[in-house]
Amino acid sequence: MLVATHMAAAAALYRLSSVRSLPRPARWGAMPAVLALCFASHFALDAIPHRELQMPGNTMLGLLVIAYLLYIAWRDGDILLLAAGFLGALPDVMWVLDVSSSFNQFHSSLHFNGVRVPFYILFVELAGLLALTVIIHLKSGLRREC
Repeated sequence: MLVATHMAAAAALYRLSSVRSLPRPARWGAMPAVLALCFASHFALDAIPHRELQMPGNTMLGLLVIAYLLYIAWRDGDILLLAAGFLGALPDVMWVLDVSSSFNQFHSSLHFNGVRVPFYILFVELAGLLALTVIIHLKSGLRREC
């Protein structure tokens, strides 16, 4: 799965949660659960049959999504959107950095391993990525007092 898809899915999950509209004490109580779901979304997406891009293409799309999330976070004054996107990509970062062999084994065990996936599935994923960016863009950020 593209790192861009992981980041956008986690950011969209955060945006679709109602946590930002909660009163401050409830928001801070619910935020860890929402951010944990953003992290867990990585593993759910990895279980879906998908094609992988080589590192240069994956990195380029990832940088575009990072720039987009930076813009949306700035536009809406919502730094936690960036945290959500980062948490969606974190398992792959941990894998690339080889943080823990036991984590790598866990990550691999949840990763799709099956029949050869047709090339057009990559275009389905890119369409999903585009849909996720639209959700992030349209799900207006609530400027909140911090």
